Amino acid sequence: MCGRISLFAELGDLASQFRFDPGLIEDVYQPSWNVAPTASVLAITAEDGRRTGAVMRWGFTFTGRRSGSGSSGPLFNARSETLTERPAFGVAFARRRCLVPVNGFYEWRDESGVRTPWWIHRGDGYPFALAGIYNSRNHEAAACVITCAPNSLLEPIHNRMPVMLDAERWDDWLGPETDAATLHDLLQPREWPDHTARLVSQQVNRAGADGPQLVEPVDHASPRML
Repeated sequence: MCGRISLFAELGDLASQFRFDPGLIEDVYQPSWNVAPTASVLAITAEDGRRTGAVMRWGFTFTGRRSGSGSSGPLFNARSETLTERPAFGVAFARRRCLVPVNGFYEWRDESGVRTPWWIHRGDGYPFALAGIYNSRNHEAAACVITCAPNSLLEPIHNRMPVMLDAERWDDWLGPETDAATLHDLLQPREWPDHTARLVSQQVNRAGADGPQLVEPVDHASPRML
């Protein structure tokens, strides 16, 4: 599961890294250290080989019957193993794939009944891309993050993790002609040698909390590297 992300990089830096025109979203992009489902996320799409940055709502909304989920709440994660089986996700996976840039994401570990938040990020501080899908209903675009089984970094923390895509595979993920076998290969769990996880403050539990203090290590935490 991926239930909170952070993206606080400057828009110009993101535009250079992900190769899109920042002018289309410069009035709506808002950096945040604590993005929760139903809030806005940055999504990178591609058409005719040209990338576009868009601000979208995080989470698909459907009735339970139409989504195939049994729930009418927002669907903000999509399991990689069942993407093609779920009506809510199948068409988007086939036609509307996107990158969701983040500086990091949060996951909670259950420690004797106490849920402790961890922030997972690159050791060098650079943003990275999660695999996403998107749709558009009533003129509002929405994005969903794809998850898979955990790697060795995430396994001690949670039983799911978001799919991360290496930069050299972004075009494969976004490309409309990419074959199904390649797409499913991209969704397999992989090790992240450049990433680390650190214990952070319980302040992040409150969806309205924001600011750089949320990703600071707590006094007794030390980074875990692969």
